[in-house]
Amino acid sequence: QQPTLVAGAMARQSHRRERSLRVLSALPALVLVFWVCSATLSWVAPWPQQQDQITPGVAVATTRRSTRHGSRVAMFARGGGEDLRAYAESLEVPADYSGPVYSGPGSVDDAFVDGLLAMYKEQGRLPMKFAYLMTLDVLDLLKAEKTLEKVAVPDGTKINVIGDLHGQFFDFVHMLDEVSGRPSTENPFLFNGDFVDRGVWSVEVLLCIFAFKLQNPGHVHLNRGNHESEMTNYQYGFANEVEVKYEKKLMPLFSETFRYLPLATVLEDQVFVSHAGLPGPENRIWEEWFQKAPDEAAGVLMRDKQVTLDEIAATDRVVEPNPMEAPLVIDMLWSDPKGAAGYGPSTRVPMVYTFGPDVVAKFLEANNLKYIIRSHETKSQGHQETVKGLYTVFSAPNYIDRSGNLAAVAVVTNKGGSLEPEFKQFKHQPHPDIPSGAYMPGKSLAPAKS
Repeated sequence: QQPTLVAGAMARQSHRRERSLRVLSALPALVLVFWVCSATLSWVAPWPQQQDQITPGVAVATTRRSTRHGSRVAMFARGGGEDLRAYAESLEVPADYSGPVYSGPGSVDDAFVDGLLAMYKEQGRLPMKFAYLMTLDVLDLLKAEKTLEKVAVPDGTKINVIGDLHGQFFDFVHMLDEVSGRPSTENPFLFNGDFVDRGVWSVEVLLCIFAFKLQNPGHVHLNRGNHESEMTNYQYGFANEVEVKYEKKLMPLFSETFRYLPLATVLEDQVFVSHAGLPGPENRIWEEWFQKAPDEAAGVLMRDKQVTLDEIAATDRVVEPNPMEAPLVIDMLWSDPKGAAGYGPSTRVPMVYTFGPDVVAKFLEANNLKYIIRSHETKSQGHQETVKGLYTVFSAPNYIDRSGNLAAVAVVTNKGGSLEPEFKQFKHQPHPDIPSGAYMPGKSLAPAKS
């Protein structure tokens, strides 16, 4: 009886593998049709117990809004920045403004940062002129960086790895004051994506991070997260927040800056840090039955040749996420680890994959790495060794004002030549009575539709 059952199971799996391979050639066209119909797949981070969903209608409207000024602004930002810079220089600073004054990267010192944080605590606003100029200068810095950055952590030194922040400014300030300290040459930082969206002080968090980057460009490092993309920004509040606090024209410049963010960072040739995870299967197929039988899907979704760090470094990062055109970008921004071996289907949206402990082990061995740090998922304690050799760190406590989770910072210290992680936890802090998500479409602070 048992051999019969095993043979039957093997036959079913073989049949599914054959069927998967038969549809492989037709898959790009099918996915492209789906992509066009929905404007683009929506890539959204998980809520504590469920995953966000997005409707095709919202995605279409989002794409139309996001591309209205985008091509022109992106053109200026990439090759003709003088146009936007001239526009920014022409803007007036309000006569009653008394906060920090930005006049180039050299003007960002400790006093500037002190003034910026103090102003934001009082719900003040940086003049739009300075927001434009700071973003343009950060964009110039990011253009000189690579898709995969390598950062030295010499013996006896450390670096702070910060997980998702999601615009929770008052928790962010508490972290800086009481947990991690502020970035400096002696206290370097790696912000691991998802700076914005949902939290209603995303502009403030982002401009503080930009100030830190301008002050210490060689000691403040940034990775891109899935919420540094147009689709999520227009769906989850950041684009509306920018419009309310500044103007629509600024959002495409933020989007262009996000596209230049590195996808991953390697610390001291030992630790791989990306926002979400690892390269997905080589045969990027997707079938309806995957969700119903994820363990069997692992027998179909394969990777025989390991992706190297050099291949990641050679990836064009200056794109919006698209699973057919930029699969590795999707993987770096969206994938998740799982307990079972092999690859599996993500429960987020089609064409996003999960990966097991064996995938982690093979990637580490192929690239002579010690372990991985990623973010992307809420953890009740703020951090977790999710699978062997892979740590998750999440730095937004009480996420969306109702998760109840702690947050954490990963402090990675070089002890005798070996990078060792330590996690510092912190709790959420009181903030003005504005609910998370208030700038999302249809919510209380969203601008009226024109």
